Amino acid sequence: YVQFDEAIVSNLGLDFKVVFSGSEAASIQAFQRAEKNKEFLIAYFYEPQWLFAEIALQKVALPGYTDGCQNDPANVDCDYPETQLKKIAATEWAESDSTAVGLVENFQWTNEDQNLVAKYISEDGMSSEDAAAKWVEEHQDMVDGWLDS
Repeated sequence: YVQFDEAIVSNLGLDFKVVFSGSEAASIQAFQRAEKNKEFLIAYFYEPQWLFAEIALQKVALPGYTDGCQNDPANVDCDYPETQLKKIAATEWAESDSTAVGLVENFQWTNEDQNLVAKYISEDGMSSEDAAAKWVEEHQDMVDGWLDS
């Protein structure tokens, strides 16, 4: 992935030293350690991610991302862009009478929903099938809404 952490810290005049954890696992351990020890930690991270179901991480507000604000890597002083996920399907299938089309069109869930299911799998040791079944059971009204069309 591309990151501009050092430039952002420098260009915003922040008195921080950028240290790379080396891996996702090391970052997670650092967050868990900081939470346990009631210490402050600022880190670049992403969501959805199961850790958000365990620790209430808060996003640090940086100057908003605008097109072009990251064009010159040395002068970056803005937030990272958000990536919007989109649903895509073959036109022939999307225009068919399949009941699954309505499900796909109606299906939506939040980062919090995804974080919880990911925690069931990563931390609670559930299979993906069991994690999905548990989530559906806990959110049956939402699932029924996806199926009602």
